[in-house]
Amino acid sequence: MDENTMKKERSRMISPTSCRQSPDIDAGWAWIIAVASLFASAISSGVYFTFSMYFPILLHEFQASRAATAWVGSLNNGIYMLAGPIATFFIRRIGCRWTVMIGGLTSMIGLALSSLAPSLTMLFFTYGGITAFGLCLNYTSWIVAISDSFNKKHAIAFSLSQSGVGLGIFIFGPLFSYLITVYGWRGALLITGACTLQLTCLGALIFPSRRPKQIEITQFESHPLTKEAKCTDEEIKEILRNLNSGDSESIVEVVQPSVTPISSSKWMNHCTAVLHLSCFLWSVATSIPYILLADYARSLDLMEYYIIMLSTMGIGDLICRLVIGPLITIWKCDVTKLYAISQLACAISIASFPLVVNGIQMIIQGFLFSVTFGCQCLFLALVPRALFGSENLNRIFGVTMFFGGIGILIGPPIAGLVVDITPDRSYWLAFVFAAVMELLAAMATIGALFFANRK
Repeated sequence: MDENTMKKERSRMISPTSCRQSPDIDAGWAWIIAVASLFASAISSGVYFTFSMYFPILLHEFQASRAATAWVGSLNNGIYMLAGPIATFFIRRIGCRWTVMIGGLTSMIGLALSSLAPSLTMLFFTYGGITAFGLCLNYTSWIVAISDSFNKKHAIAFSLSQSGVGLGIFIFGPLFSYLITVYGWRGALLITGACTLQLTCLGALIFPSRRPKQIEITQFESHPLTKEAKCTDEEIKEILRNLNSGDSESIVEVVQPSVTPISSSKWMNHCTAVLHLSCFLWSVATSIPYILLADYARSLDLMEYYIIMLSTMGIGDLICRLVIGPLITIWKCDVTKLYAISQLACAISIASFPLVVNGIQMIIQGFLFSVTFGCQCLFLALVPRALFGSENLNRIFGVTMFFGGIGILIGPPIAGLVVDITPDRSYWLAFVFAAVMELLAAMATIGALFFANRK
């Protein structure tokens, strides 16, 4: 073997190009996944956040109490979160791609069966159970897929993907109102099921990231050392240049020891516990307005403004989710502090709903609530990742969703019961209850920040 060939072999053998991260991390196909997640969020949010449009219709259809009827939407929203640990189990077993596809098919079946429901009890099972479980598989899988596909640009990508929620509320709010008017609530649910089937097609776009090039190891015994094979000074300089030309950050990532999963340290246990508590209280609080707003607008004879308010809420949510991610990345903000601030602002906006006296005020109030709510939805996934690392996001986020599901499960029925027992069926006490729960959620988030700073 001549000298030039041996120089190439040595250079190729230790070249750091193979140490670089996958070409699909923060680039390439990762952005296709982010855009697909945007459309998936739009479809699922159209189902998740528009039950209040069906609430007055179901009250009249089945002649049940507000507390009983609220259980339909409460079960849907609650199981959407409660099934988080089950969704993470599916993700570990079959991956995000197949989990999303199964979720889209399941939610379609649930909505199709809901269109045939002869009673509220049937809707508890179909709309509250089957549909919600399918949407949960979809939501959790996209969260994990975005986390796996992005590193440095995770906040921007997650903000882009979650902006689909506001887009879904803006588009599907008026669309569902039209469908209910033309085809009735049963026909609207059937068409909605056809929309959720598209989640299966979007899930098919999730592919694993391509692996970086592997190090090519040369068999040393095939090239026995001789005097002629010794490295010259020029060859050593060339090897050093090859090392320096590589991606140093990726090399550091390769040589770093594997990160240990969540430890049993006291600060982390306490931080995790109060973070779960915060999600529970936040879910109790924010689930109440989305369930009761349509009935509240009807009681004020402002139903014509409600559809406009719903679209405005979608715009507010969309703007917030698009802006927050880039701002966090550029300004290096502490997402836990911003989470607590957004919860305090949301508590104020919820407490202001009983002060609504006209349609314009209701539209403005809905817009302010949607902005604060959209911020919290973003931080719900960003905060665990910031506190515990991306390698622990699956475990932490699934449990957090479970506690959030419990809150959503009990919030609207309690609010409906409060409205039924309040003289003249007033809504002010229900909104005050929601505002208090949101304030307690902010206090719990501040507690999580306290424990995180003591680690």
